[in-house]
Amino acid sequence: MKKQLTEHDIPSLACGARYLGSGGGGDSTLLQFLALRAIREEGPVTLLSPIALADEEWVVPVAIMGSPTIFSEKLLRGSEIVGAIHMLEQDKEISARAVMGIEIAGMEAMVPVLAAAISNLPLVDCDGMGRAFPELQMTTFHAFGIHAAPLMMMNERGKCYRISGASNEEVEHEARHKVMELGGWAAIAGYPMQGRAVREVVIHQTFSLAIRLGEAVRAAMGNIDQIVGALVRHFENSIYGTPCKLIEGKVVDLHRNMVGGLLRGNLIVEGTGFYVGEQVEILFQNEYLFAKKGERALAMVPDLICVLDADTGNPIMIEDLENHRKVWIVAIPSPPLLRDAKMLEIVGPKCFGVGKEFYPIEHLLVQEGGEE
Repeated sequence: MKKQLTEHDIPSLACGARYLGSGGGGDSTLLQFLALRAIREEGPVTLLSPIALADEEWVVPVAIMGSPTIFSEKLLRGSEIVGAIHMLEQDKEISARAVMGIEIAGMEAMVPVLAAAISNLPLVDCDGMGRAFPELQMTTFHAFGIHAAPLMMMNERGKCYRISGASNEEVEHEARHKVMELGGWAAIAGYPMQGRAVREVVIHQTFSLAIRLGEAVRAAMGNIDQIVGALVRHFENSIYGTPCKLIEGKVVDLHRNMVGGLLRGNLIVEGTGFYVGEQVEILFQNEYLFAKKGERALAMVPDLICVLDADTGNPIMIEDLENHRKVWIVAIPSPPLLRDAKMLEIVGPKCFGVGKEFYPIEHLLVQEGGEE
Protein backbone atom coordinates (compact mmCIF):
# COMPACT_ATOMS: atom_id res chain seq x y z
CA MET A 1 0.00 0.00 0.00
CA LYS A 2 1.30 3.44 -0.93
CA LYS A 3 0.22 6.88 0.24
CA GLN A 4 1.57 10.23 -0.81
CA LEU A 5 2.55 12.64 1.95
CA THR A 6 1.81 16.17 0.83
CA GLU A 7 2.23 19.58 2.44
CA HIS A 8 -1.23 19.11 3.96
CA ASP A 9 -0.06 16.05 5.95
CA ILE A 10 3.02 17.57 7.56
CA PRO A 11 1.30 19.72 10.25
CA SER A 12 -0.90 16.76 11.18
CA LEU A 13 2.11 14.44 11.40
CA ALA A 14 3.94 16.93 13.60
CA CYS A 15 0.90 17.32 15.83
CA GLY A 16 0.26 13.59 16.20
CA ALA A 17 3.92 12.80 16.86
CA ARG A 18 3.89 15.07 19.92
CA TYR A 19 1.35 12.77 21.58
CA LEU A 20 3.67 9.82 20.98
CA GLY A 21 6.59 11.51 22.71
CA SER A 22 5.54 10.80 26.32
CA GLY A 23 6.97 14.19 27.27
CA GLY A 24 10.07 13.88 25.07
CA GLY A 25 11.02 13.89 21.41
CA GLY A 26 12.05 17.53 21.02
CA ASP A 27 10.44 20.54 19.35
CA SER A 28 9.63 19.80 15.71
CA THR A 29 8.97 23.40 14.58
CA LEU A 30 12.17 23.83 12.54
CA LEU A 31 12.06 20.37 10.98
CA GLN A 32 8.38 20.79 10.15
CA PHE A 33 9.25 23.94 8.20
CA LEU A 34 12.13 22.22 6.40
CA ALA A 35 9.97 19.20 5.51
CA LEU A 36 7.23 21.46 4.14
CA ARG A 37 9.75 23.34 2.01
CA ALA A 38 11.35 20.13 0.72
CA ILE A 39 7.99 18.66 -0.30
CA ARG A 40 7.02 21.94 -1.94
CA GLU A 41 10.23 21.88 -3.98
CA GLU A 42 10.65 18.14 -4.61
CA GLY A 43 7.09 16.86 -4.59
CA PRO A 44 5.14 14.50 -2.30
CA VAL A 45 6.83 11.73 -0.31
CA THR A 46 5.67 8.16 -0.87
CA LEU A 47 4.70 6.47 2.39
CA LEU A 48 5.40 2.79 1.85
CA SER A 49 4.07 -0.13 3.87
CA PRO A 50 6.81 -2.48 5.17
CA ILE A 51 4.87 -5.30 3.50
CA ALA A 52 5.57 -3.72 0.11
CA LEU A 53 9.35 -4.10 0.47
CA ALA A 54 11.08 -6.92 -1.35
CA ASP A 55 13.14 -9.24 0.85
CA GLU A 56 16.51 -8.05 -0.49
CA GLU A 57 15.80 -4.31 -0.66
CA TRP A 58 17.82 -2.15 1.74
CA VAL A 59 16.28 0.42 4.08
CA VAL A 60 18.27 3.03 6.03
CA PRO A 61 16.89 4.47 9.30
CA VAL A 62 17.79 8.09 10.10
CA ALA A 63 17.59 10.46 13.06
CA ILE A 64 19.14 13.51 14.71
CA MET A 65 21.37 12.95 17.73
CA GLY A 66 22.45 15.61 20.20
CA SER A 67 21.30 18.67 22.08
CA PRO A 68 17.97 20.25 21.01
CA THR A 69 19.24 23.60 22.33
CA ILE A 70 22.37 23.54 20.17
CA PHE A 71 20.31 22.18 17.27
CA SER A 72 18.13 25.31 17.39
CA GLU A 73 21.25 27.49 17.17
CA LYS A 74 23.13 25.60 14.44
CA LEU A 75 20.45 25.12 11.84
CA LEU A 76 19.94 21.97 9.83
CA ARG A 77 19.75 22.17 6.06
CA GLY A 78 18.69 18.59 5.35
CA SER A 79 21.68 17.71 3.21
CA GLU A 80 23.38 16.39 6.37
CA ILE A 81 20.85 13.55 6.63
CA VAL A 82 21.19 12.65 2.96
CA GLY A 83 24.97 12.86 3.29
CA ALA A 84 24.92 10.35 6.14
CA ILE A 85 22.74 8.02 4.03
CA HIS A 86 25.14 8.21 1.08
CA MET A 87 28.10 7.52 3.38
CA LEU A 88 26.37 4.40 4.65
CA GLU A 89 25.52 3.25 1.14
CA GLN A 90 29.15 3.61 0.06
CA ASP A 91 30.47 1.90 3.17
CA LYS A 92 28.23 -1.16 2.84
CA GLU A 93 28.18 -1.08 -0.97
CA ILE A 94 24.39 -1.02 -1.03
CA SER A 95 21.70 1.13 -2.61
CA ALA A 96 18.92 2.32 -0.32
CA ARG A 97 15.41 1.49 -1.54
CA ALA A 98 13.81 3.63 1.18
CA VAL A 99 14.40 5.47 4.45
CA MET A 100 12.64 5.08 7.76
CA GLY A 101 12.56 6.62 11.23
CA ILE A 102 14.28 5.35 14.33
CA GLU A 103 11.78 7.17 16.56
CA ILE A 104 8.20 8.40 15.94
CA ALA A 105 8.06 11.29 18.39
CA GLY A 106 8.47 15.05 18.22
CA MET A 107 11.20 16.27 15.90
CA GLU A 108 12.40 12.76 15.08
CA ALA A 109 9.19 12.06 13.12
CA MET A 110 10.16 14.86 10.73
CA VAL A 111 13.75 13.72 10.08
CA PRO A 112 12.98 10.77 7.75
CA VAL A 113 10.29 12.81 5.96
CA LEU A 114 12.85 15.49 5.18
CA ALA A 115 15.39 12.87 4.10
CA ALA A 116 12.85 11.13 1.87
CA ALA A 117 11.79 14.37 0.19
CA ILE A 118 15.35 15.52 -0.56
CA SER A 119 16.61 12.11 -1.70
CA ASN A 120 13.44 11.20 -3.64
CA LEU A 121 13.21 7.92 -1.73
CA PRO A 122 10.05 6.45 -0.18
CA LEU A 123 9.49 6.61 3.57
CA VAL A 124 8.58 3.30 5.20
CA ASP A 125 5.52 3.56 7.47
CA CYS A 126 7.17 2.31 10.67
CA ASP A 127 9.82 3.04 13.28
CA GLY A 128 11.85 1.32 15.98
CA MET A 129 10.44 2.83 19.18
CA GLY A 130 6.74 3.60 18.80
CA ARG A 131 7.36 6.56 21.14
CA ALA A 132 10.46 8.40 22.45
CA PHE A 133 13.39 6.81 24.26
CA PRO A 134 16.69 8.50 25.16
CA GLU A 135 19.26 6.04 23.79
CA LEU A 136 20.09 4.62 20.38
CA GLN A 137 19.95 0.96 21.42
CA MET A 138 16.47 1.34 22.96
CA THR A 139 14.84 0.14 19.76
CA THR A 140 13.05 -2.91 18.42
CA PHE A 141 15.87 -3.02 15.86
CA HIS A 142 18.39 -3.74 18.62
CA ALA A 143 16.12 -6.05 20.62
CA PHE A 144 15.58 -8.33 17.64
CA GLY A 145 19.13 -8.58 16.38
CA ILE A 146 19.88 -5.70 13.97
CA HIS A 147 23.32 -4.09 14.29
CA ALA A 148 23.44 -0.30 14.55
CA ALA A 149 26.90 -0.20 12.96
CA PRO A 150 28.15 1.06 10.71
CA LEU A 151 26.63 4.29 11.98
CA MET A 152 27.35 7.43 9.97
CA MET A 153 27.25 10.91 11.49
CA MET A 154 27.36 14.28 9.72
CA ASN A 155 27.04 17.81 11.12
CA GLU A 156 25.93 21.09 9.56
CA ARG A 157 29.45 21.82 8.27
CA GLY A 158 29.61 18.53 6.39
CA LYS A 159 32.07 16.98 8.84
CA CYS A 160 31.43 13.26 9.04
CA TYR A 161 32.37 10.33 11.21
CA ARG A 162 31.97 6.54 11.02
CA ILE A 163 31.25 4.42 14.11
CA SER A 164 31.77 0.67 14.08
CA GLY A 165 31.32 -0.54 17.65
CA ALA A 166 31.10 -4.27 18.29
CA SER A 167 27.83 -3.88 20.21
CA ASN A 168 24.95 -1.45 19.85
CA GLU A 169 25.63 -0.18 23.37
CA GLU A 170 29.18 0.66 22.30
CA VAL A 171 27.85 2.44 19.22
CA GLU A 172 25.53 4.52 21.43
CA HIS A 173 28.35 5.39 23.83
CA GLU A 174 30.82 6.36 21.10
CA ALA A 175 28.20 8.33 19.16
CA ARG A 176 27.25 10.37 22.25
CA HIS A 177 30.91 11.21 22.78
CA LYS A 178 31.53 12.01 19.13
CA VAL A 179 28.45 14.22 18.73
CA MET A 180 30.06 16.78 21.04
CA GLU A 181 33.14 16.88 18.82
CA LEU A 182 30.84 17.48 15.88
CA GLY A 183 29.41 20.60 17.53
CA GLY A 184 26.58 19.30 19.71
CA TRP A 185 24.35 17.56 17.17
CA ALA A 186 24.62 15.41 14.06
CA ALA A 187 22.44 13.67 11.51
CA ILE A 188 22.82 9.92 11.80
CA ALA A 189 22.16 6.95 9.52
CA GLY A 190 22.48 3.45 10.92
CA TYR A 191 20.75 0.11 11.57
CA PRO A 192 20.75 -0.71 7.82
CA MET A 193 18.50 -3.70 7.13
CA GLN A 194 16.77 -5.51 4.30
CA GLY A 195 13.07 -5.80 3.65
CA ARG A 196 12.60 -9.20 5.28
CA ALA A 197 14.13 -7.89 8.53
CA VAL A 198 12.15 -4.65 8.40
CA ARG A 199 8.85 -6.51 8.43
CA GLU A 200 9.90 -8.54 11.47
CA VAL A 201 11.52 -5.96 13.75
CA VAL A 202 9.65 -2.66 13.28
CA ILE A 203 6.52 -1.14 14.78
CA HIS A 204 4.18 -0.90 11.80
CA GLN A 205 2.07 2.04 10.59
CA THR A 206 3.24 4.58 13.16
CA PHE A 207 3.47 7.44 10.65
CA SER A 208 -0.06 6.77 9.41
CA LEU A 209 -1.31 6.73 13.00
CA ALA A 210 0.46 9.99 13.86
CA ILE A 211 -1.13 11.69 10.85
CA ARG A 212 -4.63 10.45 11.78
CA LEU A 213 -4.11 11.56 15.38
CA GLY A 214 -2.92 14.98 14.26
CA GLU A 215 -5.86 15.47 11.92
CA ALA A 216 -8.34 14.62 14.67
CA VAL A 217 -6.61 16.78 17.28
CA ARG A 218 -6.43 19.77 14.96
CA ALA A 219 -10.12 19.37 14.10
CA ALA A 220 -10.95 19.48 17.84
CA MET A 221 -9.58 23.06 17.96
CA GLY A 222 -8.27 22.97 21.53
CA ASN A 223 -11.28 21.30 23.16
CA ILE A 224 -9.62 18.83 25.52
CA ASP A 225 -12.70 16.62 25.87
CA GLN A 226 -12.86 16.21 22.10
CA ILE A 227 -9.09 15.72 21.89
CA VAL A 228 -9.07 12.93 24.47
CA GLY A 229 -12.07 11.38 22.71
CA ALA A 230 -10.11 11.46 19.45
CA LEU A 231 -7.08 9.86 21.15
CA VAL A 232 -9.29 7.06 22.44
CA ARG A 233 -10.86 6.40 19.02
CA HIS A 234 -7.62 6.33 17.08
CA PHE A 235 -5.43 4.49 19.56
CA GLU A 236 -7.97 1.75 20.29
CA ASN A 237 -8.18 1.07 16.55
CA SER A 238 -4.40 0.78 16.21
CA ILE A 239 -1.58 -1.50 17.38
CA TYR A 240 -1.56 0.47 20.62
CA GLY A 241 -4.46 0.19 23.06
CA THR A 242 -7.28 2.22 24.56
CA PRO A 243 -6.05 5.33 26.41
CA CYS A 244 -7.30 5.98 29.92
CA LYS A 245 -7.46 9.15 31.98
CA LEU A 246 -5.58 8.87 35.28
CA ILE A 247 -6.39 12.26 36.80
CA GLU A 248 -7.14 15.87 36.06
CA GLY A 249 -5.93 18.60 38.35
CA LYS A 250 -3.07 20.97 39.02
CA VAL A 251 0.69 20.53 39.26
CA VAL A 252 1.46 21.22 42.94
CA ASP A 253 5.07 20.02 43.12
CA LEU A 254 7.80 19.80 40.51
CA HIS A 255 11.44 18.77 40.76
CA ARG A 256 13.54 18.79 37.60
CA ASN A 257 17.32 18.56 37.24
CA MET A 258 19.82 17.79 34.49
CA VAL A 259 21.83 14.76 35.64
CA GLY A 260 24.29 13.03 33.35
CA GLY A 261 22.80 14.73 30.30
CA LEU A 262 19.28 13.52 31.15
CA LEU A 263 16.38 15.60 32.46
CA ARG A 264 15.33 13.77 35.63
CA GLY A 265 12.75 14.45 38.31
CA ASN A 266 9.13 14.11 39.29
CA LEU A 267 5.87 16.03 39.45
CA ILE A 268 2.77 15.69 41.60
CA VAL A 269 -0.73 16.46 40.33
CA GLU A 270 -3.46 17.17 42.85
CA GLY A 271 -6.89 16.22 41.59
CA THR A 272 -9.82 18.54 41.02
CA GLY A 273 -13.48 17.92 40.21
CA PHE A 274 -14.20 14.19 40.13
CA TYR A 275 -10.60 13.56 41.25
CA VAL A 276 -10.61 15.90 44.26
CA GLY A 277 -8.65 14.44 47.16
CA GLU A 278 -6.43 12.32 44.90
CA GLN A 279 -2.78 12.80 44.01
CA VAL A 280 -0.78 11.23 41.20
CA GLU A 281 3.00 11.37 41.04
CA ILE A 282 4.91 10.99 37.78
CA LEU A 283 8.61 10.12 37.58
CA PHE A 284 10.50 11.18 34.48
CA GLN A 285 13.88 10.89 32.79
CA ASN A 286 13.73 12.73 29.46
CA GLU A 287 10.28 11.09 29.08
CA TYR A 288 7.46 10.36 31.53
CA LEU A 289 8.19 6.88 32.87
CA PHE A 290 6.05 5.96 35.87
CA ALA A 291 2.73 7.16 37.30
CA LYS A 292 1.56 6.17 40.76
CA LYS A 293 -1.07 7.00 43.35
CA GLY A 294 0.58 6.63 46.73
CA GLU A 295 2.46 3.35 46.44
CA ARG A 296 0.14 1.90 43.79
CA ALA A 297 1.44 1.98 40.21
CA LEU A 298 -0.97 3.29 37.56
CA ALA A 299 1.19 3.21 34.42
CA MET A 300 4.82 2.53 33.56
CA VAL A 301 7.30 2.51 30.70
CA PRO A 302 7.15 1.30 27.92
CA ASP A 303 3.45 2.27 28.07
CA LEU A 304 3.01 5.95 27.24
CA ILE A 305 2.15 8.66 29.76
CA CYS A 306 0.92 12.00 28.41
CA VAL A 307 0.58 15.20 30.41
CA LEU A 308 -1.93 17.39 28.59
CA ASP A 309 -2.58 21.10 29.09
CA ALA A 310 -6.12 21.29 30.48
CA ASP A 311 -6.90 24.46 28.51
CA THR A 312 -5.66 23.36 25.07
CA GLY A 313 -5.27 19.57 25.15
CA ASN A 314 -1.69 19.95 23.89
CA PRO A 315 0.93 17.54 25.28
CA ILE A 316 3.37 19.23 27.64
CA MET A 317 7.06 18.54 27.17
CA ILE A 318 9.00 17.89 30.35
CA GLU A 319 11.07 21.06 29.91
CA ASP A 320 7.83 23.09 29.69
CA LEU A 321 6.31 21.84 32.95
CA GLU A 322 5.33 24.51 35.48
CA ASN A 323 3.92 24.51 38.98
CA HIS A 324 0.20 25.40 39.24
CA ARG A 325 -0.46 24.42 35.64
CA LYS A 326 -3.80 22.68 35.09
CA VAL A 327 -3.33 19.31 33.43
CA TRP A 328 -4.89 15.99 32.48
CA ILE A 329 -2.83 12.81 32.74
CA VAL A 330 -3.58 10.17 30.10
CA ALA A 331 -1.92 6.76 29.81
CA ILE A 332 -1.74 4.78 26.54
CA PRO A 333 -0.95 1.06 26.22
CA SER A 334 2.15 0.50 24.09
CA PRO A 335 2.26 -1.82 21.04
CA PRO A 336 2.75 -5.53 21.79
CA LEU A 337 6.29 -5.46 20.37
CA LEU A 338 7.37 -2.99 23.06
CA ARG A 339 6.00 -5.36 25.72
CA ASP A 340 7.97 -8.33 24.39
CA ALA A 341 10.44 -9.75 26.91
CA LYS A 342 13.40 -8.79 24.70
CA MET A 343 12.26 -5.16 24.61
CA LEU A 344 11.53 -5.03 28.33
CA GLU A 345 15.17 -5.96 28.92
CA ILE A 346 16.18 -2.61 27.42
CA VAL A 347 13.18 -0.28 27.98
CA GLY A 348 11.29 -1.78 30.91
CA PRO A 349 10.94 0.09 34.23
CA LYS A 350 13.98 -1.68 35.70
CA CYS A 351 16.20 -0.13 33.00
CA PHE A 352 15.29 3.35 34.25
CA GLY A 353 15.36 2.52 37.95
CA VAL A 354 11.63 3.13 38.46
CA GLY A 355 10.47 -0.43 39.12
CA LYS A 356 11.49 -4.06 39.04
CA GLU A 357 8.85 -5.55 36.76
CA PHE A 358 6.56 -4.28 34.01
CA TYR A 359 2.80 -4.40 34.52
CA PRO A 360 0.50 -3.32 31.65
CA ILE A 361 -1.86 -0.41 32.20
CA GLU A 362 -4.86 -2.69 31.70
CA HIS A 363 -3.85 -4.91 34.62
CA LEU A 364 -2.99 -2.01 36.90
CA LEU A 365 -6.31 -0.28 36.32
CA VAL A 366 -8.25 -3.47 37.04
CA GLN A 367 -6.43 -3.65 40.37
CA GLU A 368 -7.11 0.05 41.00
CA GLY A 369 -10.80 -0.37 40.23
CA GLY A 370 -11.02 -3.48 42.41
CA GLU A 371 -9.45 -1.68 45.35
CA GLU A 372 -11.85 1.21 45.08
